[in-house]
Amino acid sequence: MDATTAQLVGWAAGMTRDQLTESARHAAKRSLVDSVGCAYGAWREPAMAALRELAAGSSAVAPATVLGDRVRTTPELAAFVNGSMIRYLDFSDDYFGGAGTIGPHPSDNVGGILAAAESTHAGGLDVLLGMTVAYEVVGQVVDHVRLPSGRRHWDYTTLHAMGTSLGAGRVLGLEPDALGHALGIATVANLSLQQSRFGTISDWKGLAGPDASSRGLSAARLAGHGITGPDEPFDGRSGLHALLGTELSLGELGGAGTPFRIEGTFFKRLPVRYNAQTPIWAAVELGEQLRERGLGPEDVTRLRVDLVSRYVTTREESPQSWDPQTPGTADHSFGYLVAAALVDGEVTRRTLTPERFRDPVILRLLDRVELRADPEFTTAFPATLRSRVTAELVGGERVSVEHADPKGTPANPLTDDELGQKFLEQATAVLPGARAREILDRLWDVDQLHDVAELMPRLEVVSG
Repeated sequence: MDATTAQLVGWAAGMTRDQLTESARHAAKRSLVDSVGCAYGAWREPAMAALRELAAGSSAVAPATVLGDRVRTTPELAAFVNGSMIRYLDFSDDYFGGAGTIGPHPSDNVGGILAAAESTHAGGLDVLLGMTVAYEVVGQVVDHVRLPSGRRHWDYTTLHAMGTSLGAGRVLGLEPDALGHALGIATVANLSLQQSRFGTISDWKGLAGPDASSRGLSAARLAGHGITGPDEPFDGRSGLHALLGTELSLGELGGAGTPFRIEGTFFKRLPVRYNAQTPIWAAVELGEQLRERGLGPEDVTRLRVDLVSRYVTTREESPQSWDPQTPGTADHSFGYLVAAALVDGEVTRRTLTPERFRDPVILRLLDRVELRADPEFTTAFPATLRSRVTAELVGGERVSVEHADPKGTPANPLTDDELGQKFLEQATAVLPGARAREILDRLWDVDQLHDVAELMPRLEVVSG
């Protein structure tokens, strides 16, 4: 093993259920509740129905269940489909650390951990342990990797292959050597490109992370059957460090008095990319101020959005963002989301429908949007998320609203009750209210469950 592999494997192999602090256990349950709720929210999406149909065509001796369905399929396909339902609406959790140069969705790993646990009849505490391990791996890289300029074509979804390989590997009971092989396979075989998040955004934007988690589970299962992997996936002459032009120097891993990365999870109150939430709330307040004065979007001659520098694009760099044609592109267009928030007074799932992102009123306002980098906001990120939206009105007057730390950040967290309400808002779209509440209660008590295979059929979407 190279040094990075040895450090990660040594830590993961030593992690046991008893070493989960109460805080980490509770944090993992919060992410599980949020993830399952997001999966219910995406249930009726055509792309998710297509994935469930795909999964129904495969079977396994030790299967796993498609969340909300009766379909039992291969663990890898269950991991992919369930993870995709969790991620698809861009409502799932996130994580930012260090300089914030990468912002993955650690819940992309949850599908892989659940599939590993169900297929081996592991218990609820094993799920929480596997999630904690996977979130730690992802968070460590986010906290410590610094990508040189020109090397940011690499996509963060690779982290989910790495995280799930060790998280699922612990659930599967792999020995340290096998965990090393799993991590080597997952890291070397699953490097992906960030092009998924540029241009016209496709379904793959939301599926790439869960696909990587599925492959991380596959790597763990391969290693569990004696398949060996590269022993220097990070430090080797053609390893990850050489590819990225940087070295990964890990910090203190969770446990022994050090908080686990899962305890620093960011949750969403709006179903859009995380750093758009701050300017959206500013735009909502700005719109309210304008309406109180009898003004509307037609009175705005220019709409300036001051942001963290990494989120600033121009019309020339990203023309699709000023003319969104797909929900994914609308979700990734700060200008569109701010314009829609000002016009509609809210951002919901309806915002990401053609009815709204092709609305002439919003598009006319979008044409007046300018994104600018604010040095102070950039320096404060990711410890503090700040944005400012300024409307220049007919006649030259300017009205400005600044917003910081939207609800759901560690600095302004969602309470358990608020997370539960978010779950119910999504689950009751496909489940009777009493059944949704029963499932929510079961998820909060998942650490009392001896066999996850008993839980999955009870998550089925049925009427009545």
